[in-house]
Amino acid sequence: MSVTDRIRQVYFDRFLCRVFSEGTSSEWLLKGGTGMLARVPNTRATKDVDLYRADLTLDAALAELRRLAELDLGDHFRFEYAGHTNSVAGEGQPYAEGYRVNFDIYLGVTGKGRLNVDLVVSAGVSGEVQVVEPANRLPLRNVVSCDYRLYPIVDQIADKVCATMTEYVTGASSRERDLVDLVVLALTQHIEASSLAEAIQTESQRRRLQPFTALAVPSRWGAVYARLIRSTSFGRDYGTVDSAAELMRQFLDPILDGTVTSGTWSHPSLRWL
Repeated sequence: MSVTDRIRQVYFDRFLCRVFSEGTSSEWLLKGGTGMLARVPNTRATKDVDLYRADLTLDAALAELRRLAELDLGDHFRFEYAGHTNSVAGEGQPYAEGYRVNFDIYLGVTGKGRLNVDLVVSAGVSGEVQVVEPANRLPLRNVVSCDYRLYPIVDQIADKVCATMTEYVTGASSRERDLVDLVVLALTQHIEASSLAEAIQTESQRRRLQPFTALAVPSRWGAVYARLIRSTSFGRDYGTVDSAAELMRQFLDPILDGTVTSGTWSHPSLRWL
């Protein structure tokens, strides 16, 4: 990860400490690439923050986000609301509503650029929310830090699997980064089989997908995947789409075809136990 990316992660963290400052009473969930980095610090970099609410309307969620962004945590950072636009959820979650929300970053009186938030509201999640100290946090002395509430890992996998399997007006999915994230999760996380199966079934029904028993990686994928996986620490063994697809046959296909209905994915041994 570049120095610029690391600095961006500090800005994201100071913003997210405001979002999650209400602790156990918070209903916010962190999704997307920033959520991945909170779990696995050596995965791909991201330029946006993805936040999710299930209990509010989109406008109410925006108002709540603006309120939290204005909190003073005594760290000399300010995040000033700079506007929002409607965003089409598209390949990520086409049934969800969203805004692209912009905040200007200030450290003292000095502008530090802009922070973009993809804000989404939709139906609830099926998996267990994880509350963690982010693995990618750079230690800063004498500042208030808060744990993050992460979008459930099985729901995150289900989103990516179903986005890959969806046919769009423009054709197959173009989100090669989803395969990168699936590889990283398969190599680093323990996953409960029945919870993953339930999450995939729920997401598939929301998208009204035809039943499928294997993950079909789009044939045109390759160059973008290779570039993104090289930016992680997992590119040596899984640098091609073919190697990633083989891993997915071990990781996902037994869930999709019903061969595995219980047990846990062991990432050290790369098999279901």
